[in-house]
Amino acid sequence: MRFLLSFIFPVCVVLVGNQSIQTPAASPKGWQYEKTVDMSGAALYKATLASENSPQFPYPFGGGSVVMLAIRTRNGSTNAYLEVSKGLFNHGFQSGKATIRFNAKPPVTYTLTAAANGRANIVFFDTEQRLIRQIKESKTMIVQVAFAGQPLIEARYKSAGLQWKQ
Repeated sequence: MRFLLSFIFPVCVVLVGNQSIQTPAASPKGWQYEKTVDMSGAALYKATLASENSPQFPYPFGGGSVVMLAIRTRNGSTNAYLEVSKGLFNHGFQSGKATIRFNAKPPVTYTLTAAANGRANIVFFDTEQRLIRQIKESKTMIVQVAFAGQPLIEARYKSAGLQWKQ
């Protein structure tokens, strides 16, 4: 699979096999959008937002980590999830919880599910449509979630401007 990214013009061109997909280039901050096509021709749409803060984890994950909030649609199914660049969510994360504060409103609790493939750096929201609706109405959000061997960690986001119609 070959990829070609062009940063000269405000357009991103992705080559997948012999097909190219052209999408508007995203700014370095804020929501990033991506559309890819798999080998069967099915489209995958994805929106990601990096945390504004960098949670610090001890050895062996030393240094700042980014908690990525992602929304994806593939084969008509939409998922919303958190992915951490360094660190692990608690091992027994089935029926885990995240508390999210949208703007200055009272916090809302969401149930999380561990990744089916066993990756401990990703957890999925169980009620993604409700979450997407609340993100679209918000300007900021703070997510509080548990990581292995750590107290609750806060990931802060500037969530304004989500464009999601899938």
